[in-house]
Amino acid sequence: MDLFIQYDSPVFKAAHPATLSRKTVNSKIRFLLTSVLLIFLLMGCIQAPASYRPRTWEHAPIDMKSITDLPGQSLLQVIIVYGHWSGHHTALRLVSPDRPVVFWDPGGSYGHTFPEDVRSKDLIKVNPPDLEMYLQQHIWNRTSVEVEVFEWDLKPEYARELYDVLVKGTDKDHPAGQFATTGAGLFCTFKVSDFLHRFAGKTMIVPKAFFRPHNLAKVLYTQSPKRVLSFRRGKQTVYDPSTINPLPLVGEQ
Repeated sequence: MDLFIQYDSPVFKAAHPATLSRKTVNSKIRFLLTSVLLIFLLMGCIQAPASYRPRTWEHAPIDMKSITDLPGQSLLQVIIVYGHWSGHHTALRLVSPDRPVVFWDPGGSYGHTFPEDVRSKDLIKVNPPDLEMYLQQHIWNRTSVEVEVFEWDLKPEYARELYDVLVKGTDKDHPAGQFATTGAGLFCTFKVSDFLHRFAGKTMIVPKAFFRPHNLAKVLYTQSPKRVLSFRRGKQTVYDPSTINPLPLVGEQ
């Protein structure tokens, strides 16, 4: 009886040295890619909230009533939201005495079911939330664990400049280039930091646009905010870098 060997059979192919070699190489590649991704996460993404907060700043507990907008005071607020392992959202709020409050939520989900006349181009135009509303009705309904709010008082004319950029946008002929508020998911920090980099030079120096919230936070701590508010569930703290000598209003070079 003749013995026939079917060389193209699945069993023979699986046992062939070339096949085994390819499987080994593929396994090594997968292992290497997984290792690189893990290192990337550990070095770049996994950041404890407020890891760059200066230890010398005065801090004290506050209640929600003490963070309401002051009448007649222009204010810029940059909001950074942290999860258990990393920062996961960035938003911006602008208060001008003679203009409606602007709440900018690039790529975010606050009010995403609202009609277009309420939320358009990632701007909340009607009944924009204050900090308490944003926290209670949105942030604490998710897995967020801490929110940092960086604040700067502004001169009214400078607040108007920033307002016009956010609401009207700019074209390619603008000195800072073309800009629009609409952003895709995962690009919230990039959009906010790009706006600060290009248009908020009278207030701060943000050297470039960042993708990760903690990288933006690290820079903002060095840019003389009036104060930084920290919110955790059931706990509010204010961090003040200028307890003795209050910072002047910003808005002039």
